[in-house]
Amino acid sequence: MLTESETMHNTTLFILGNGFDRAHGMATGYEDFRKWLVENNRLDVIHELQSAYPARIKDDYLLWSQFEKALGEYDLETVINWSWENLYLTVDSLGNQLFNNSFIDTQLPDIIDEAFTKWIRSIKMPTAKAYDCIGKEALYLTFNYTDTLEGLYQVPEQQVLHIHGRASKGDKLIVGHNREINPGDYWDDSLDMRENNERMQRLTDMNTLCKPVFEIMEHNDWFFKSLRSIKDIFIIGHSCEEVDYPYFYKVKESVAKDAMWHFNPYCEDDEVRERRLIKEIGVKNFVFKA
Repeated sequence: MLTESETMHNTTLFILGNGFDRAHGMATGYEDFRKWLVENNRLDVIHELQSAYPARIKDDYLLWSQFEKALGEYDLETVINWSWENLYLTVDSLGNQLFNNSFIDTQLPDIIDEAFTKWIRSIKMPTAKAYDCIGKEALYLTFNYTDTLEGLYQVPEQQVLHIHGRASKGDKLIVGHNREINPGDYWDDSLDMRENNERMQRLTDMNTLCKPVFEIMEHNDWFFKSLRSIKDIFIIGHSCEEVDYPYFYKVKESVAKDAMWHFNPYCEDDEVRERRLIKEIGVKNFVFKA
């Protein structure tokens, strides 16, 4: 991770999302997360996630294409009545539990946290570069948890900020949504104190899946202060979803006022989201890669 004293002043900043890793053939898509759960005999987790997060896109669950967006669209009734006791323990052919007890005897957010972290740490690094523009002098704000920049491109660690954690360093990996609710709004006078307390606790637990965006930015404020000389911002592989808008606001107010934003949409949907971001944060100078 960057330290304030080691930050290199440069005129170029790259903002990288999951599409950057996927361009290298890495199994970092959320469909790959589902596949990993299946391969590790965690069908119970898939079932519980799909029950709690029923939002769909076309014929599949939103979870497996836009995981964080889906996390913010959880079903209240399912979450309020959820119990870990509904999960079954999975064992291998020798009768050994495939995951330790902490994976089972826990709350939904903790299940997501542990399963997600185990999956990320299982992802293999690529051996071939996909981009010629990645250099050792630029600064990098990456939303990825992997070591693609440091390992494959040999970018010095001090020039890379993993804003949501770095798996190889044992960081707590941040994944979440921006939907915070007041549990008290769901107090039910027809239930006794114990039942209501359990309901409130489950909803409080779900609030822990809200990304602490402003805390993260405050913790890394020195990094954003180091961007004052940035003239070019390249966005590669980032979905530009609303949950991450505050980061883009922060970058915009931190870089040079005449900085040029370079967008590289992979598909039409990407460009729609990027243009929405441009309008939302008030970017004046921008170009789209043809």
